[in-house]
Amino acid sequence: MPQSSPKSIAPSPGDRPRLQHDLAFTLMLASRRLRTRFTERLKSHDQTEARWNALYMLADAPSGLIQSELAERLGVEGPTLVRLLDALEVQSLISRHPSKYDRRAKVLFIEPAGRTVISEVDGVAAKLRDELFEGMSDADLASTLRVLDLLAVRLERRQD
Repeated sequence: MPQSSPKSIAPSPGDRPRLQHDLAFTLMLASRRLRTRFTERLKSHDQTEARWNALYMLADAPSGLIQSELAERLGVEGPTLVRLLDALEVQSLISRHPSKYDRRAKVLFIEPAGRTVISEVDGVAAKLRDELFEGMSDADLASTLRVLDLLAVRLERRQD
């Protein structure tokens, strides 16, 4: 597939709607391509996006997470999460323990092997970022990050 060159970003007066359109479209396309590329690179590590997302959520919860909390954070339904957790537990990446506060609930914890997987995923991600952002100035990256942060906040706020 031929590489497309970056668009010249010098909008003419009154061209803001086109610039907004192009930015939104390019953002969605770049996001999709980044996910695809990252997922391809993780295949050799025998992990899926769903698995490493769950591991990251658990790594950020030192006192563990109840299954329903993890499901909510991941935006998945209970049965989908159970299958995912079963796979992670078989790999000894997580453990399930009874809750002290609710007999029906299980608290999930990341295990040392899960932390090793996260470290491997971080290494793959860092290498990909280095490749993707090569030749871009810190100022350009900071400016882009400010715009994306603002978009993320606005998208989070508006549920319509």
